[in-house]
Amino acid sequence: MTVNMFENSEFENKIAVRSNGVSYTYSDIKKIISENIKTFQNKKNNVVILSGDNFKFIIQFFTSLYCGKNVYLITDKTRLNDLNIDYEVLGDVSLNKSENNLPQIDIMDPYVNFFTSGSSGKPKLIRKSLFNLMREAEDIGKQFDFYNKDYTVISTTTMCHLFGLTFHLMTALYNGLTIDTKVITYPENADLKNSILVSTPTFLSTIPKFDFEFKIPPKYIISAGSKLNEDVFEYIEKKSNIIEIYGSTETGVMANKTHYNADFKLFDNVKLNCLEDKTEVISDYFYEDIITVNDKIELKDRTLKIKNRTDRLFKIYEKRVSADELEMKLKTNELVEKSYITKNAEKLVCLCVLSDEGKDYLLKNGINKITKNLKQHLSKYSEIVPQRWKFVDEIPMNTMGKIDKTLINKIFNVNLSLPVILDRKIEKDMVTYKLFFYNQCNFFSGHFPKFKIVPGVVQLFIAKEFANAHFNLEVGEGQWKRIKFSNIIEPDTIVNLRLEKSEKNVIYEYFSDTKKYSSGVFLCENIFEGVLK
Repeated sequence: MTVNMFENSEFENKIAVRSNGVSYTYSDIKKIISENIKTFQNKKNNVVILSGDNFKFIIQFFTSLYCGKNVYLITDKTRLNDLNIDYEVLGDVSLNKSENNLPQIDIMDPYVNFFTSGSSGKPKLIRKSLFNLMREAEDIGKQFDFYNKDYTVISTTTMCHLFGLTFHLMTALYNGLTIDTKVITYPENADLKNSILVSTPTFLSTIPKFDFEFKIPPKYIISAGSKLNEDVFEYIEKKSNIIEIYGSTETGVMANKTHYNADFKLFDNVKLNCLEDKTEVISDYFYEDIITVNDKIELKDRTLKIKNRTDRLFKIYEKRVSADELEMKLKTNELVEKSYITKNAEKLVCLCVLSDEGKDYLLKNGINKITKNLKQHLSKYSEIVPQRWKFVDEIPMNTMGKIDKTLINKIFNVNLSLPVILDRKIEKDMVTYKLFFYNQCNFFSGHFPKFKIVPGVVQLFIAKEFANAHFNLEVGEGQWKRIKFSNIIEPDTIVNLRLEKSEKNVIYEYFSDTKKYSSGVFLCENIFEGVLK
């Protein structure tokens, strides 16, 4: 094992990074890091990297490690509140080059720290050493024969995410590949020759959805963060070599598969101990000796099947119910495309994506009848069924491609009825939702009892919350201007909501094919690095 990627003479004059049209060799990166060591040595022992700029991140990350700093990678500034330590947030870096040699680096100490929501949604701090990250990068390179190939690695996420750090940075540099630092926001931007696209199931699902054709198909597509739908896997496999990764922030990579409907295969240096309701993982990719995951796994000859997550077993009325099992049963109903079932306020709840048949059924028969239909369907398999239902066009995912449990809980904690999301169209800096304001929405009662309309304050609230969710904003109250109401929205009406974001504002508009209902502008402050898709 090479001590680190900057001491490998094979890569000295090879292009390591391309950023904003400028190419940097491995030697160049070493010299830039050496220059920044002069100022980083005087920083606090614990440093925080918030940068969404991948080139800036690379310099901050390695300079910090060469200076012996403990590094904290944070994608959401609100997580700073969870740090009970004395820390310093890193700022700008110098791009000057120093001829000084890099100092010796201890790959076992200091630490690289990440936050993960885990199964509960509560932030959890994960610690790894540079040795852990390098061993993982080495094994990934061997597994897929990436070493010293003429590949350029591109990604849809920043390197502050462990997924981005593992594949876009560590795997690329350790194996002598080239990094293109631009974050890929749309499939059409993935147009480099001999590229490896690092992405998430959320991003990849848009490719078959819009029947997208790559101008230059990536040599490989690596997907991780959550399970990739088999239909999406099959579609993309016809266009590129695809690798799906099974693992977690805690464990790093565990297994992979390269064909749809195939089983996962363990990485060579990962060992599993499969127990009744959990699995113990042993590898060099994390700091602890053993990490336990809440997955029930069936292992045979290093081929594994993931049966279910045991942390999705809920106790309701003294009876245990499996959310995974209920979701599988619900999918057998022709009205349902997919769903997510969880526990909220001691009740089982369901966020449901309807099929085309389901949407037609809802519009013809109403919210109460479709809910009753789905409850009756599940009651054939379980005494316990979800009591509260919300209907959307897709299950919310975070930037890592994992189900956004925080947002789902927020949806069910809102006392106000939300309209059904029938569909959405996403363009650059703009999203258009197709909404159904069904008659039973609770805001129709009491506003004008004999003349039901969608109140203006409700329209403002929905526009604000949808903008917050899509654009990763934190828009508060009282930041509105140029509000105009042109027509009323009555019950059982389908309305489009268009949200368009600029640097400082979001413009919203409610409209249909024949009417404009209302519009306005609100000020926004983006508290995250990057944009949620």
